[in-house]
This record gives sequence, C-alpha cells and structure tokens, in this order.
Amino acid sequence: MTGSAAATASLCPHCLRRIPAFRRTRDGAVYLEKACPEHGVLEEVLLWRDRSKSYDAWSRGRAQPECEASKLVEDDPVPSFEDSGCPFRCGLCPDHGQRTCSAILEVTHACDLACPVCFAASQADAGDVPDIGRIERMLHTILDRAGACPLQLSGGEPALRDDLPRVVALARTMGFDHIQVNTNGLRLGRDADFGRALKDAGVTDFFLQFDGVTDGVYRALRGAALLQFKLQAIARCRELKIGVILVPTLVRGVNDSQIGDIIRFAKKWMPVVKGVHFQPMTFLGRYPRPPRNEDRILIPDILAAIEEQTGGELKIENFLPSG
Repeated sequence: MTGSAAATASLCPHCLRRIPAFRRTRDGAVYLEKACPEHGVLEEVLLWRDRSKSYDAWSRGRAQPECEASKLVEDDPVPSFEDSGCPFRCGLCPDHGQRTCSAILEVTHACDLACPVCFAASQADAGDVPDIGRIERMLHTILDRAGACPLQLSGGEPALRDDLPRVVALARTMGFDHIQVNTNGLRLGRDADFGRALKDAGVTDFFLQFDGVTDGVYRALRGAALLQFKLQAIARCRELKIGVILVPTLVRGVNDSQIGDIIRFAKKWMPVVKGVHFQPMTFLGRYPRPPRNEDRILIPDILAAIEEQTGGELKIENFLPSG
C-alpha cells in the first residue's frame, strides 16, 4: 500500500461486521481499503477522483466529532436488532456532530413501479404499511431527536397511500413547516384531486424522480417509457403552484451524458422547478451484480460534467464549500 491514509470505520459487505478501514490517497484518487476477520481483504472502493479539486478541498469545513459507537470497530460481532451501536439502528444519533438537515420518514414500502435499479427493491404488494398512529409516534421521535426539521415523506411510493394528505396534515399540526414528498410522479400527474389535497394539507414541494429527457433513459432505469408522465406531474405542480426538485439517478453510460440537458430542462420550467438533485447510482437492492470501480459516478465526475455540458455556465468552483 502506498500514499497517505486516514483511519475510519466501515462494514463488511458480506457479513455486515463493523470493521476498521482506511481512506488512502493514491495517484490523485481516494480509495477505501478494508479487511474482514472472516472474509479477508476486500476489494478497494474508489471514493474520489481529484480532477480539479482534491478530496481535502471538498471536505474542508466539515470536521466533526466521530460518533462514539463507530469507534468500536475491532472484533465487533454483528449486533442484535436491539443494539443501537452506530451504524446499526443509529438513526438520529446524538453523538454525531452534524445536525439533521432533513429527516426521511418512510410511509410505505409498496411501489407502482419495478425499477431495475431500485435500491430499496420495493414491491407492488409490500406489506407493513404503518398506520396513522405509528406515523405519529415516528414523528414524535423525530421531534424529540431533531426538532421540527425539514421532513421528507418517502417509501416505496408515498402516493400509493390514499391518506397521504392526512399524514401531511398531521405533520403540519405537530410543527413541521417544510414537508416534501418523494415521488415518481405517476399519481400526481393523473390525479388532480390528489395533488390538490396534498397542497391543501400543507405539502411544501415534491422531490420528483426525473432521470433524463428521453424515454430511452426511463426504459433502462425504470423499465417503462415514463417521460410523458413526468411532464404531466411537473405541469400539475405548475398548476397547483407547488415547487418541484428534479431528482436524476445517474448511471454511467445511461444518462450521464444528459446532465447538461437536465439542467437546461430545469431552467425552462422555472419557477416551478426549484432545483436539480443529482444522485449517483446506489449499488443496492435490485442492482444485478457487485459494482466495479469503473461503474461508479462520483461527485467530482458530476461536477466536471456539469461544467462541461453547460459550456462553463456552471463551474466546479460554484459548488466548493466555503471555509
């Protein structure tokens, strides 16, 4: 092993044991190296390509105390469900230095799509839909741990719940003043009454799955031609005067060439579209095989593509944290 290294903690992808790990800088890139007592040395994971900004430059100003539980890494067995050690059931952990910027509340595991890349592997008939009483208890937990922070209702597909407006209204009465719904937009586009009920209940904006500007992208990532439904959902939000955040899942070789097109699309639909939240592919759930480093799209890759595909209208330096 060569290059500088920083100690951290990680998980074995096979047994989920908490194990020591190292972030090692080598040849202008940062890798995660780790070994499991049971499964041996694991394949290194590419975390960062330096491009024009280093990992240290991007990470500046983010120093925080390490979660106490995450320090217990050597020879730790896989904890039981009751063990709250980080990262197992850590949740809103008081030992972390950063505050909760947004709490995600999963209100269903069911979904009306079967996306080939779904990190949750959601099913149409998934059970365990929390009733309104359970949701109220979960909201109280968030209030106790993080206060009335921005709240995102997620799933599965939250719009499958006919009582979703009631969930939104409940969160409003409990003091949450920013309530976002994470949705594929299918019901939102076709059901005007449902969209209006969500607005009347107090929805702030929609976090809309939006992977590209051609149906080929949706066939590859979502298993169906969905662009018209996305356009219907955005048009509905414009009618209702509710903001939309476009959320593309980026997959190398599928839609990474459309990053600039998505930004231009967002500009065209301003002011209803408030922003774009690019998310690199998460290799969990239905992803069919272990990821290779060359499959990964990293933050510096996205930033470079933004600058290149917008002709320099947006630059990498625009996204560098202050400090």
